[in-house]
Amino acid sequence: MDEGKIKNTITRSFELQDYRIEGTELSGFWADLTSKEELIVEVNYSPENRKIFSSAEVEKLVQEIRSKCDSFEVQLPENIKCEVTFENLGEKIYRASQLDFELEPRELEELQVAYRFYVEYYI
Repeated sequence: MDEGKIKNTITRSFELQDYRIEGTELSGFWADLTSKEELIVEVNYSPENRKIFSSAEVEKLVQEIRSKCDSFEVQLPENIKCEVTFENLGEKIYRASQLDFELEPRELEELQVAYRFYVEYYI
């Protein structure tokens, strides 16, 4: 994306490999440009070579996904924001750089998340 420029539209997403996390497989990946001001990328992370994530692994994975969202937002124009919904962990929403985020990790066969990129304000 064009770094440092302010945009009122979202024209493209990050690449598939940008969403990958070591030790996981992408068991699902969908991108939906719902409008020129909102893009939702749904990703399902499954354990690599195992059937289930332990709660400790889920907690670590949540941290990595939060860091990924923070990193995405830094690379975007300043008025385009990133947030992540942890769909099968109570629909909890993390907004980039949010300090008071908490959820209850538990064992999961896959972690379903939705990254949302949106125009926060207009120029």
